[in-house]
Amino acid sequence: MKEVKLEEAAYQFEAKMSLRQAIPLGLQHVCAMFVGNLTPLLIITSACGIAGGEFADLQVTLLQSAMFVAGIVTLVQLFTIGPVGGAVPIIMGTSSGFIGVFNSVVGTMGGGVLAYGAIMGASIIGGIFESVLGFFLKPLRRFFPPVVTGTVVLSIGLSLISVGINSFGGGNKAKDFGSVENLLLALFVLVVILFFKHWTTGFLSSSAILIGILAGYAAAFIMGLVLPTTGVTADGVEFTKAWVLNWSKVAQASWFAVPKLMPVAVYPKKYLDELRSEINEAKAKIAAGEQPVFDTVDALFEALDGADE
Repeated sequence: MKEVKLEEAAYQFEAKMSLRQAIPLGLQHVCAMFVGNLTPLLIITSACGIAGGEFADLQVTLLQSAMFVAGIVTLVQLFTIGPVGGAVPIIMGTSSGFIGVFNSVVGTMGGGVLAYGAIMGASIIGGIFESVLGFFLKPLRRFFPPVVTGTVVLSIGLSLISVGINSFGGGNKAKDFGSVENLLLALFVLVVILFFKHWTTGFLSSSAILIGILAGYAAAFIMGLVLPTTGVTADGVEFTKAWVLNWSKVAQASWFAVPKLMPVAVYPKKYLDELRSEINEAKAKIAAGEQPVFDTVDALFEALDGADE
């Protein structure tokens, strides 16, 4: 195998690489962070109960917004705007360090869009607080020695082990979670990445993750040609296996689109006050016995049908 060496510019902080090597290395970096950037949002929306069904479009919009904002912040970090940004070639994205706290918020708020709104509000307040702390970073550094920051980073890594194991088995909601096909495919990708990382040099070693991802897609495509792509649950329901490649969402997506900046409707205060007044009035009528209470929706429709007759 012919060795492809990395350019000297790859090891220099402010050097410029040729597009021949910069594009695949950058693509690898994006592919490696893609799942990591979206996984926290998938976990949070699932905990809030807005991961599908009537909230499917909302979840897609939130995922698009996460990638869109990650791209903007990455450019700011790379090229800097005044004192903002470190001129460091790293991809910025969502953090998994707050998932535990957010799950507590969901438990307190009871889930739903309201819980997600509370999480976003807490994130905004936390972001402002961190921005203020940034101006006092130098005098505060003595309170965060390597033993403290290292422990925090280690804790975040340990908290993500479950995410990696879930992905290894096929995903949280996979009906064939832990199946032989899922485990063998994940193991194959892992072996490919380790092989190219430790037993090759230069450009191939640096592109190990990208090569592993492409090898995984190729293996899944071949598996779809020789193995059954559907299974049946214990209840007799047919499902598509988790490892099967599904390009339907990609085919339906637009080539160019800007995510909605406000995916949840925001109503003026006067409308909310009117709604609150109507709710309180209905409660008062129910308490006074002036308005009947129905245990089920079917009972309500039966009463309406009787009134029409």
